[in-house]
Amino acid sequence: MRLKDRHEGGRLLAGLLSNYTRVKDMQVLAIPPGGAPVAAALARELGCTMDVLVVLALNVPQHDPWAAEMVMGAAAPGGVRVLDPGVLTSSKVQPQELEQVTAFEQREVDRLERLYRGDRPYPELRGRSVILVSDAIVIESTMRAAIECVRAKGAVWVVAAAPAGLASTCEQVQRIADEFVCPLQSPYFCSVALWYDDPRNTTDEEVQFLLAPHLLDQHTVGNAFS
Repeated sequence: MRLKDRHEGGRLLAGLLSNYTRVKDMQVLAIPPGGAPVAAALARELGCTMDVLVVLALNVPQHDPWAAEMVMGAAAPGGVRVLDPGVLTSSKVQPQELEQVTAFEQREVDRLERLYRGDRPYPELRGRSVILVSDAIVIESTMRAAIECVRAKGAVWVVAAAPAGLASTCEQVQRIADEFVCPLQSPYFCSVALWYDDPRNTTDEEVQFLLAPHLLDQHTVGNAFS
C-alpha cells in the first residue's frame, strides 16, 4: 500500500485512532517537519488540538566526508537527550564530541520551537493524553526522546503514531509507548518515497502555516498543501 501524501497518512491514522475522537484533554503533537501535515490531518479528523514537539537527531561527527551518516541519539525540548550506546561504542565518539553535537542540536531545537510556535505558550500536558505523530518511524531514539519529553511534562498516556515505519524500529518503540500505531511497515531501511507518492520534504513555512492559530482553533488544518 502507498499513500498519496502525508495528509492521507494522517487520515489513515485517524481511522485507526477513532476511539480518541473528541476525547477531552487529548493533545496531538507533531514531530516536525514531516510529521506536521500528518498530525494536522489527524487532529482535524479527531477534533483535537495540534501543536509541535521538535526532536532532532544527534549525528555521529563525520571525520570521513564519504562515511555514511550514523545517528547516536536525539535531543528534545527541556534538555531531554537519549543516546544509542551501541552506536557510541562502535563509532568511538569522544565525550567532548558528544557534548558539542548535543549543545548544537539543543540550540537548534530551541530555534525551531521559536520559529514554528512564535510567542504562543506551549500546551499544558500535565494529566493529559498525547498522540505523538511522525511521518515515518525509522530511528528509535527520535520517538524515544519525544516520549520521554512529554512524560516529563506530565502526560499520563502517550500514543506513538506514524503511517509508516521500519519494522525493527517499530518493535522497539512499541515497547516504550503506552499505545503504538503504525499500519505500514517495511523490514528494510528505506526512504519515505517507499510509502508516499509525494515524498517532498515539508518546509518550515508549511509547518508555520499548519500551526496558524485560526486554523488550530477551527480544526481545519491540513488542506492547503495536500
